[in-house]
Amino acid sequence: MKRLTIWGGLTALFFLQACESQMPEIIPTAPPTGEVTFTSSIDDLSASRANNTSWENDDKIGIFMLAAETDEILDENVSYITNGDGNFKKDGQGLFFPEDGSKVDFVAYYPYDAGFTTYPDYTINITDQSRQNAIDLMISDNLTGRSIENQNTGNNLQFTHVLSKLVINLTPDNGKSLKGIRLSVLDVPAKATINLKDKAISNISESAEEIPMHVNEEGTQAEAILIPQDRLPGNLRIRLEIGESRDVTTEITKLEPGNKYICNLKIKNAGQVTVDPEASHYAKWSETPVITKAMMENEAIEYISHYANTDSRASQSIRNYSMLYDKELKIAYWVAYPLCNYYLGDSGRTDKWGYDPGISWNFQPNLGKGFNGYDRGHQIPSADRTRTKELNATTFYYTNMTPQIGKGFNQTIWASLENAVRGWCSGTDTLYVVTGAMPTTETDKHIDYTEDNDGDNVAVPKYYFKALARRISATGGYQTLAFKMDNKKYSGNNYAQYALSVNELEEITGFEFFPQIDDQYKSNSKVW
Repeated sequence: MKRLTIWGGLTALFFLQACESQMPEIIPTAPPTGEVTFTSSIDDLSASRANNTSWENDDKIGIFMLAAETDEILDENVSYITNGDGNFKKDGQGLFFPEDGSKVDFVAYYPYDAGFTTYPDYTINITDQSRQNAIDLMISDNLTGRSIENQNTGNNLQFTHVLSKLVINLTPDNGKSLKGIRLSVLDVPAKATINLKDKAISNISESAEEIPMHVNEEGTQAEAILIPQDRLPGNLRIRLEIGESRDVTTEITKLEPGNKYICNLKIKNAGQVTVDPEASHYAKWSETPVITKAMMENEAIEYISHYANTDSRASQSIRNYSMLYDKELKIAYWVAYPLCNYYLGDSGRTDKWGYDPGISWNFQPNLGKGFNGYDRGHQIPSADRTRTKELNATTFYYTNMTPQIGKGFNQTIWASLENAVRGWCSGTDTLYVVTGAMPTTETDKHIDYTEDNDGDNVAVPKYYFKALARRISATGGYQTLAFKMDNKKYSGNNYAQYALSVNELEEITGFEFFPQIDDQYKSNSKVW
């Protein structure tokens, strides 16, 4: 399931996912002798279909079976269908391995086209974006050198996206509805040819067209699947129509295969549009909120990543956690991390308070003796990293601390929520967590401060939040949930009454959480 080309963002990053296990290759029982059965996976868990994060009921793929030595087509465009679980069954006459034991290769594509007869050249046409899953071209070419000996060893088709995807997040500056807004991508080709065998794109149409984007019902997000290009004639331009027409220029200068590009547009009262594209260089893991270019260009903001370092053979491959840190306020706006059995053990709490080696000490608070009147509140809890003492010690970095009310909050209701989160981790392969601390609110922009051990100011958060996501293997979909609590004393431990949806938390904080997950999964506010 791990592929190097993913809907990964502006830059494709290569890393080992610590917890995300591969989709199981479920082997149907007792197929006829020589019959080929297929399971499948789509890129990495951080990737997704255009309209969903998994296969849907009645999705069809086309499969070509080729002689391994000569590429001679033995069977062409054979249709297979799934009920959404990734198991593909024949949709009519199926495929059979050659009885003489000779080896074959399989090339599969989605979506299935019954009239496709020009293998390996497949025609791309992205003019109609209304049904994006109908143009979300994916190709699988990983099954090579297979024979009748492999009938019962599993034939997992690993699909990768071969087109580019553009996502525009829309926010009205005045709070008014954007329902009915229309967006189009300007001056891009609508047609091309792709070779299913080597994924090379050719015959890109010379005429530049205006491609209408798919806009959700609320008018808050627009998407388009586009033909990859090494270099655009200029920066990618977007046309918005809501009452009047206006064009917006992004900073996107190329469209790479399999990449997902995110832009945030704020529409102001006077008809002005502010463009804030996604930053290009940060580790876009499944739990990482979107970091915009404006954030990264802010000299006070630092993006910090830490690795687990629990295995000398993969010391820089397995992620631990990442954060968006403010060097002036000396707190992190959020800390994002995966939670699964890999990170848990019996090391216990080290209490090894210290400076974060990922950033200069000058930008961190000195908290060796703690805050005056506040707890040193962990954003990633100590108990979430107990595999080794060394791993646990990374949670005691000063950058992970914020001034948090102790009695009645950090030591009670917030601790209860943290315990619950660890419990929810056991029900899935990986639970993705974002814990945050916000120094201001929409109605209160004043920042309160306390002092560290050197007498330097440290911002006091006005509220804390958690955003959670986990994949449901039975359906291929996701469950999400969020919490928000003020930094104050509470009389009880009922954290459930402070639950809200991830969509609601995004509106409150201004951050976009779990960008790889479709919005349909972000509306839940019921505690699991």
